[in-house]
Amino acid sequence: MKAFQIVEWGGPAEFVDVPVPSPGPGEVLIRMAGAGLCRSDLDIIDSAAGSAPYAAVLPAGFTLGHENAGRVEYCGEGVTDLQPGGSVAVHNMHHCGTCEFCVHGHEQTCTTFTRGAIGMTRGVGIDGGLAEFMIVPRRELVSLGNIDPLAIAPLTDAGVTSYRAVKTGLDRLYPGSTALVIGVGGLGAYAIQFLKLLSPATVFAVDRAESRLDDARRFGADHAIRSDDRSAEAIMDLTGGRGADLIIDLVGNNATLALAAAVSRPHGRIVLVGLEGGTLEVGWGKIATTCEFAISLGSTVSDLQEVCRLAADGRLIIDYETFALDDVEVALSRLREGKLNGRAVVSFP
Repeated sequence: MKAFQIVEWGGPAEFVDVPVPSPGPGEVLIRMAGAGLCRSDLDIIDSAAGSAPYAAVLPAGFTLGHENAGRVEYCGEGVTDLQPGGSVAVHNMHHCGTCEFCVHGHEQTCTTFTRGAIGMTRGVGIDGGLAEFMIVPRRELVSLGNIDPLAIAPLTDAGVTSYRAVKTGLDRLYPGSTALVIGVGGLGAYAIQFLKLLSPATVFAVDRAESRLDDARRFGADHAIRSDDRSAEAIMDLTGGRGADLIIDLVGNNATLALAAAVSRPHGRIVLVGLEGGTLEVGWGKIATTCEFAISLGSTVSDLQEVCRLAADGRLIIDYETFALDDVEVALSRLREGKLNGRAVVSFP
């Protein structure tokens, strides 16, 4: 079968012919339906040999694609609860199930598959979904019932990562509270929706692009604010000087972290998800007293189950464009140029 792989670090990703894999005990062979593309795919492709965080710790020679959903083709020994043809979503965090973090329900920080600052998973060091078939351990699959797996693919990373970030701060949100989403891209679209579905908070969204602010309103944001040097002032004015109780920063540069600090509230929470490499000086007088700062990584299988349930109930807007596997380079180019309507999803016949 044809697979789109990182053949060597520092070179372009390319198509190669590989054999269809066979599932071992406890594993499932998935016939792919949809594989979402992500900014981190571009970061992986652009990595120079030996560079952090990917090329420094992962050997080349793996298939890309970490947002995956499909149908069961064949079950390995010991897998008795899935049937061929059944639709499944693939959790994007590979985990062993036995280390300290896995045992306590934090499989997104599984120590067995941690490599430097990242965790190995399908599409990141292990063969992913940009091929017709893929092997997945049963414990990392969520059964979808009658849901179309193609539409679910973007939820397996963009959706569930923002869901986890929102869930960590729900205890800060009550009637009269305020939540802020910084960055209305692939993750921000879902963060806004989850905040509206799961909390009574007034939701603010900040972005540089006017089109994304229009999207923010469509996803349910109560206020959509242009990102500039007056963003903090506008938020403070609209909240009567209160600021935000929960702030989800999906960008993560110096400017967005400074905005988060400027509008933080006592007993609030700033959650960093974005990977743009910014820093924030934390200390007395730097952020609101008793405000917490946290970095949110990935998600759990139970998070994915909950997100899929919201999708099954028709409560999520899932915007995506489909591309054939042969056109994956076109899709990645559109992603790089910011010319996509929603997420890019490689669709398999």
